[in-house]
Amino acid sequence: MSEVKVINAIFFIKSEQRENFLADAKVLLTSARDEEGCLAYELYESFEEANKFVMVENWRDAAAIEAHNQTPALLQLFKAMPTYAAKETIVTVSDKKA
Repeated sequence: MSEVKVINAIFFIKSEQRENFLADAKVLLTSARDEEGCLAYELYESFEEANKFVMVENWRDAAAIEAHNQTPALLQLFKAMPTYAAKETIVTVSDKKA
Protein backbone atom coordinates (compact mmCIF):
# COMPACT_ATOMS: atom_id res chain seq x y z
CA MET A 1 0.00 0.00 0.00
CA SER A 2 1.40 3.40 -0.93
CA GLU A 3 1.05 6.69 0.89
CA VAL A 4 -0.53 9.81 -0.55
CA LYS A 5 0.56 13.28 0.55
CA VAL A 6 -2.42 15.37 1.69
CA ILE A 7 -2.28 19.15 2.05
CA ASN A 8 -5.06 21.14 3.68
CA ALA A 9 -4.79 24.92 3.42
CA ILE A 10 -7.31 27.05 5.28
CA PHE A 11 -7.72 30.56 3.89
CA PHE A 12 -9.40 33.48 5.66
CA ILE A 13 -10.18 36.04 2.97
CA LYS A 14 -11.13 39.71 3.27
CA SER A 15 -14.69 40.15 2.01
CA GLU A 16 -13.61 42.88 -0.42
CA GLN A 17 -10.96 40.51 -1.88
CA ARG A 18 -13.22 37.47 -2.23
CA GLU A 19 -13.71 37.68 -6.01
CA ASN A 20 -10.01 38.31 -6.66
CA PHE A 21 -9.05 35.32 -4.48
CA LEU A 22 -11.59 33.09 -6.23
CA ALA A 23 -10.34 34.16 -9.67
CA ASP A 24 -6.75 33.21 -8.76
CA ALA A 25 -7.94 30.01 -7.06
CA LYS A 26 -9.85 28.95 -10.18
CA VAL A 27 -6.72 29.32 -12.32
CA LEU A 28 -4.74 27.35 -9.73
CA LEU A 29 -7.31 24.55 -9.50
CA THR A 30 -7.42 24.14 -13.27
CA SER A 31 -3.65 24.08 -13.71
CA ALA A 32 -2.90 21.92 -10.65
CA ARG A 33 -5.28 19.17 -11.75
CA ASP A 34 -3.21 18.76 -14.93
CA GLU A 35 0.10 18.46 -13.08
CA GLU A 36 2.04 15.21 -12.91
CA GLY A 37 1.39 13.57 -9.55
CA CYS A 38 -1.79 15.51 -8.68
CA LEU A 39 -4.43 13.05 -7.51
CA ALA A 40 -7.02 15.61 -6.35
CA TYR A 41 -7.25 19.37 -5.91
CA GLU A 42 -10.44 20.91 -4.50
CA LEU A 43 -11.57 24.18 -2.90
CA TYR A 44 -14.41 24.24 -0.37
CA GLU A 45 -16.13 27.14 1.38
CA SER A 46 -17.31 27.10 4.98
CA PHE A 47 -21.03 27.45 5.64
CA GLU A 48 -20.30 28.64 9.17
CA GLU A 49 -17.68 31.34 8.62
CA ALA A 50 -17.91 33.85 5.79
CA ASN A 51 -14.96 33.88 3.38
CA LYS A 52 -13.25 30.87 4.97
CA PHE A 53 -12.04 28.40 2.35
CA VAL A 54 -10.28 25.05 2.58
CA MET A 55 -8.11 23.78 -0.25
CA VAL A 56 -7.61 20.01 -0.16
CA GLU A 57 -4.79 18.59 -2.23
CA ASN A 58 -3.72 14.97 -2.75
CA TRP A 59 -0.30 14.29 -4.27
CA ARG A 60 1.49 11.11 -5.31
CA ASP A 61 4.71 12.10 -3.54
CA ALA A 62 6.86 14.92 -2.19
CA ALA A 63 8.52 15.44 -5.59
CA ALA A 64 5.14 16.26 -7.13
CA ILE A 65 4.52 18.83 -4.37
CA GLU A 66 7.94 20.39 -4.95
CA ALA A 67 7.20 20.76 -8.66
CA HIS A 68 3.75 22.19 -7.88
CA ASN A 69 5.27 24.76 -5.53
CA GLN A 70 7.13 26.30 -8.49
CA THR A 71 4.16 26.68 -10.84
CA PRO A 72 3.12 30.17 -12.00
CA ALA A 73 -0.46 29.80 -10.74
CA LEU A 74 0.62 28.90 -7.20
CA LEU A 75 3.32 31.57 -7.13
CA GLN A 76 0.72 34.15 -8.22
CA LEU A 77 -1.59 33.14 -5.36
CA PHE A 78 1.29 33.27 -2.86
CA LYS A 79 2.20 36.74 -4.11
CA ALA A 80 -1.37 38.01 -3.74
CA MET A 81 -2.18 36.42 -0.37
CA PRO A 82 -0.99 39.40 1.71
CA THR A 83 -3.64 41.46 -0.10
CA TYR A 84 -6.34 38.79 0.06
CA ALA A 85 -5.86 37.42 3.58
CA ALA A 86 -7.79 38.61 6.62
CA LYS A 87 -5.48 36.44 8.77
CA GLU A 88 -2.70 33.91 8.30
CA THR A 89 -3.31 30.80 6.21
CA ILE A 90 -3.17 27.50 8.10
CA VAL A 91 -1.45 24.69 6.20
CA THR A 92 -1.18 21.06 7.30
CA VAL A 93 0.56 18.23 5.46
CA SER A 94 -0.05 14.59 6.23
CA ASP A 95 0.23 11.12 4.76
CA LYS A 96 -2.63 8.72 4.19
CA LYS A 97 -2.68 5.16 2.95
CA ALA A 98 -3.81 4.92 -0.65
